[in-house]
Amino acid sequence: MPRMLPGIESLDHHQALLESTPDAYKPERCPHCGKAGLHRHGHYERNAPRGEGVSLAVGRLIILRFFCPACRRTCSRLPACLSPWRQYWWACQQTVVERLSAEASVRAVARETRPSRRTIGRWRRWIAGRFDEHSLHLRSRFAELGRAVGWQAFWSRCFKTLRLSEAMGWVERLGVAVP
Repeated sequence: MPRMLPGIESLDHHQALLESTPDAYKPERCPHCGKAGLHRHGHYERNAPRGEGVSLAVGRLIILRFFCPACRRTCSRLPACLSPWRQYWWACQQTVVERLSAEASVRAVARETRPSRRTIGRWRRWIAGRFDEHSLHLRSRFAELGRAVGWQAFWSRCFKTLRLSEAMGWVERLGVAVP
């Protein structure tokens, strides 16, 4: 089961969906045992991603949890605008990867964007280290990504077609780890 729910690209859309149809987040089957019949089991709060001034206005986000009576485990789903493991917007991460793909140094990117130099360096190592896996799955789905050599050329070409959130959503649906 993908953890990211596609099509929810803003926090306003997320908040509206929570109020109108919260069951849109409910998985059809348990990601652990595969049985149907999950039900809502409260929620947890998550910090709003950093940057863009929205995090102060939004504060904490509500993420619904679901319980499986068969295996007695819980799961949750995130809107596509949130990264599962990073406290930065996908748009911020895409800006960083775009700049790094254009051969900018980590120091130069850190001067232009919000994350620290250390964080950007970690992201660079992660995206370069996962290049083979991500490119394999994305190229099999999007032929226009072609045969770009190296992670910089691949991501430069990818961003002409997809946003980072969309690319990571496709990869995550195939069971590959995303940030």
